[in-house]
Amino acid sequence: MMRVSTKSLQLQWLADVYRRQAEIARVQKQVTSGLRISTAADDPAGAGQVVSLKQGLDRLENYSANGEAVRRRLALEENALDKFGDALSRVRELAVQAGGGVQNTDTRVAIATEVRELLATMVDIANSQDGEGRYLFGGTGAGGEPVSIANDVATYNGDDGARLQRVGDSRSIREGDPGSEVFFAIRNGNGTFYVMDGASNTGTGVFTNATVTNPAAWVAQDYTIQFTAPDAYAVTDAGGSTIATGTWSAGQAVQFQGASVTIDGAPATGDTFRVRPAINRSVFQTMTRLISGLEAESTSAVGRADFQNMLNATLLNLDQVERHISNVRSSVGARLNAVDDQKSNNEELALQLQSTLSTVRDVDLAGAISDLETELTGLEAAQKVFAQTRGLSLFDLL
Repeated sequence: MMRVSTKSLQLQWLADVYRRQAEIARVQKQVTSGLRISTAADDPAGAGQVVSLKQGLDRLENYSANGEAVRRRLALEENALDKFGDALSRVRELAVQAGGGVQNTDTRVAIATEVRELLATMVDIANSQDGEGRYLFGGTGAGGEPVSIANDVATYNGDDGARLQRVGDSRSIREGDPGSEVFFAIRNGNGTFYVMDGASNTGTGVFTNATVTNPAAWVAQDYTIQFTAPDAYAVTDAGGSTIATGTWSAGQAVQFQGASVTIDGAPATGDTFRVRPAINRSVFQTMTRLISGLEAESTSAVGRADFQNMLNATLLNLDQVERHISNVRSSVGARLNAVDDQKSNNEELALQLQSTLSTVRDVDLAGAISDLETELTGLEAAQKVFAQTRGLSLFDLL
């Protein structure tokens, strides 16, 4: 028969009490904190999953902050472009008004003064800031104002870059547009070619329209329309070869290589109109050209024809500027929609991750309370047994 000492029994009872007390403390901590896993020791595998889920949520939070930054800057850009468009519309109205037959030198100078004020407004808009010291249209640089004008020559001082903000695991959105793209990279004329009247013209011929009738037939090079007689013309290419000839009457279109140039008035023999491939021209250059034309004397018939040619070229350029600004605004709007879409996706994913994290990390409160009650009952029973037996000896049984 094995003999068990009273001391051994007491040690066993004490061990059981301590174990139950430790378990009670652990469950109480879970109930108080609401967490099943507080440290890696509670559940090593689960703790690793918790870290991964938290990192995912932190990443989504960063994406949310980036998205709000993109939204704010794009909203500011959209507002700036809206104001720019309003000023542009007014310039176009003034250009049309200046072509009216009732205008004289004084009224044109007055129109030029207003256009110059609008130009200053447009430059200010192009130099708008975001409230944090950064220029909306300055690219990625942190220098001074991106647009400056000296002697009626506009210069872009920023860079051509644009910041990308990560707003999702696989999505980045450009938070702005450099001024070089918005205000300087605008095709002039009709976007394919532009028309200039000859500097030495002596007649009153005026081009009134310039369109592309067949894009496939257009060959980009310099062409010259020359009036060989007041009612006849010849078109030569850059090499001097004649590619088209014909008779002409006022208001008739001269057509060649898929291009159509309508000319009105009364050109003189030898007068020319040059047709050149479109190039990038800044909106500010178009504005300063309009101002100088309005301020110049144009009292003679030839001078008035030259002025009208300038106005018609300006109106074509302004059409291109309005179309270009509209396209930029559409791009800004599309990116704002993309930010909203990604925000919705991120919030959905965050809810899923939060739900999974809760499942892995959070305690089942009802189960934990039940376990706590069980352990408390067990501890109370163990303590009673220990109290009853710790004073017993063999002599109590004799």
